[in-house]
Amino acid sequence: MGQEIKTQLRLDGRIIDVTALLETDTLVFRGGATMTIPFAEMFSVEASSGWLELKTARGLVLLELGPKAEVWREKIKNPKALVEKLGLDATKKVCVVGKLDADLRADVEASGAKVAKSARGKGFDVVFVAANAKKDLEKLPAIKETIVPDGAIWIVYPKATAEGVKVDPELTERAVLTAGRTLTLTDNKQVKVSEDLTAVRFVIPVAYRKKK
Repeated sequence: MGQEIKTQLRLDGRIIDVTALLETDTLVFRGGATMTIPFAEMFSVEASSGWLELKTARGLVLLELGPKAEVWREKIKNPKALVEKLGLDATKKVCVVGKLDADLRADVEASGAKVAKSARGKGFDVVFVAANAKKDLEKLPAIKETIVPDGAIWIVYPKATAEGVKVDPELTERAVLTAGRTLTLTDNKQVKVSEDLTAVRFVIPVAYRKKK
């Protein structure tokens, strides 16, 4: 759900047709080569003549991006803070549904956003839904009615690989995406919250937005 482009990858003397996906903290390759390179494992990142040059543990990786090479270099070298990725600032009215991870809750409150004391009310710019079981997704229809037309709903849920966390086997990425799409919501961003948590953002499509 990040920036995606179909292009060519040069690796180990080979030229490979791939789809490159720039996520919040990783660069993912699919197609002719399947590989994920975390930003933290990149020794250097440079842009030259339309190519993104990455020095990694497995060697030099070259990705043809044209004018986007410099943009991707900047995003990799200077990733946004979590609150920026979540679209939070002092102008936002926020609501939290469920028991949100303590560190994430602290980041939300430190952003300066106006965090409601309860999950009641309407006119929220951002609603965070802490989902720990598939049944928590049943709250979405009511939550959809609480956001402003251009507002966002973030569903925060544990990854299947989370260590020391009891994960509902039915709370999969597919289940989360289906729950939102069934309500004619569009999922347009995914953010890594921590090693154990991920978050997916849903918004109301522009064509369906009504003034409230």
